[in-house]
Amino acid sequence: MNYNVREHSYVVGGLGVTGQACVRYLLRHQALVKAFDTRSTFALPSDLSSAMGNSFTSAPLTPDYFDGVDTLVLSPGLSLDIEQVQLAKQCGVEVIGDVELFARINGALPPEQAKKAVGITGSNGKTTVTLLVTHLLNACGVKAIEAGNVGRPVLEAIDSDADVVVMELSSFQLETTSSLLLEAATILNISDDHLDRHGTLHHYIDAKHRIFKHAESAIVWRDGEYVTPSVEHESARANTVEYGLGQSQQGFSVQNAQGSDWVAFNNTLLIKVNDIPLAGTHNVLNVMAALGICMQVGVKPTDAISHLATFKSAPHRCVEIANYGGVRFIDDSKATNIGATIAALEGLAPHTKGKLILIAGGDAKGADMNSLAPYLSQHVACVFAIGKDASLFKACFPNTTLVTSMAEAVKGASSFAGNGDVVLLSPACASIDMFNNYMHRGEVFKQAVEALFVDEVTS
Repeated sequence: MNYNVREHSYVVGGLGVTGQACVRYLLRHQALVKAFDTRSTFALPSDLSSAMGNSFTSAPLTPDYFDGVDTLVLSPGLSLDIEQVQLAKQCGVEVIGDVELFARINGALPPEQAKKAVGITGSNGKTTVTLLVTHLLNACGVKAIEAGNVGRPVLEAIDSDADVVVMELSSFQLETTSSLLLEAATILNISDDHLDRHGTLHHYIDAKHRIFKHAESAIVWRDGEYVTPSVEHESARANTVEYGLGQSQQGFSVQNAQGSDWVAFNNTLLIKVNDIPLAGTHNVLNVMAALGICMQVGVKPTDAISHLATFKSAPHRCVEIANYGGVRFIDDSKATNIGATIAALEGLAPHTKGKLILIAGGDAKGADMNSLAPYLSQHVACVFAIGKDASLFKACFPNTTLVTSMAEAVKGASSFAGNGDVVLLSPACASIDMFNNYMHRGEVFKQAVEALFVDEVTS
C-alpha cells in the first residue's frame, strides 16, 4: 500500500484530544491541513494557534472551504450526519477517522517499521481488556502501547518505540475505518448503547463488526450474541479462539479441578478463578479475552497468566473505594450503558453476602431501561436514581427512590445499608447531564462517601 500524507490535503473536523493529535501529526509531516470545530467558543491551544493561523475556523462552512481538499479526518465525537460532513461529501471529499488514517500510514511503512496492531471493541469491558493486554505483553517482553478510545490518540503510537499497538475501538471510530489490519480482533459483547447516534441496534452492530474486516484472527465469547465474525470476514472467522465460563475442550473455559474452579486453555489449568485480582465474573471473561489476544502476537497463556497479579485495574470500573461498618462502596461509574450495569450486577451478586444497593441514572441515550428490570428484580434491594432519566428507573423498578444529587443518593443508600451489604454506583447512563464525564461522576461519588462518614465520625 502506497500512502504519503504530503500528497494529500486534509481538513480535520473537531479539535478535541483526537483532532488535535491529527493536526499535530499532519503538520509535523508537512501535510496541507486546516481544521474546524463545531463549538463557536472553542479556542485553539497556543501551539496549534501559532502553527495554523487562519487555517482554523469555528464559523459555519461554505462549499469553497473544501476546494482542493481530498480528505476530511473526522473526530469520533462528531456524527457523520452533521451538516459540515454532508457538505464535505457533496464536494467530493472522502471522510475518514484517525484510526483509518493510522491504518493507511502504518500500512505504507516498510515491514520492519510498521506496527502490529490488535483491536478490542464491545459495549463494555474495552478499556479493562485493552490495558490488561498491554500490561501482559510488556510483562512478557513484547513492547506494547495502548491507544484509541482508551485515551491516547492512535497517531501518537506510530512514532513510539512499541512493536504492538493495542487499540480500544469505539463504534464511532469503527464507522469511519475501512482498511485497518489487525493481528487479532474481538467484540467483547453487544448491548443497547449509543442508539441516539446510530439509530438502531442493527446499525450499532454493523459498526462494531467493521473490526473484523481485515483481522487475521478473532477472539470470540462463545455465549455472546452478535460477537462472531460473519461469513464475509473470512480470515477472522477461520482463525477463531473461543472463550466462555462453561466447560469446553477447546479454547478458554472454566473447569473444576482440585476442588476449585480454574480458568483453563485446551484443558491446561491456568489460574484459580478466586485468584483473579479483578472483581466479578465479567472480569473472568475479560481475562480470557486478553489471554486470547496475547496468544495471537506470540505470548503463551501459561506465560501471560503469571503476570496477572501485577495488573492494576483502571479507575471507576468496579473498584472498591471504601468499607465502612462492613458496607462496601464500589465505584463503577464507567458503566455508561445498561449492559455494563448488568455485567456489574451479575458479577458482584454471587460475592455479596447481604443486600446490593444501586445508585444509577443520568442520560440513558435513548436506551430502553425495561431491559434492566429483570436484573434489578433479581439482584438489587433498592435503587437511588439521579439525573435526567431517573424516572425511567422508577418506571421499571418500583423500589426506586428519586434523588436530586449524588450526595443525597449516597446518604440514602448508606442509611439503608448494613454489615455485609454493597452500595454500588453503576449508573447504566451517560454522565454529561450532571457531570463533566464519568471520571468526574466517580470522584463526586467518592467525595460524597468520604464526607458522609467523616461527618458521622466527627459529629
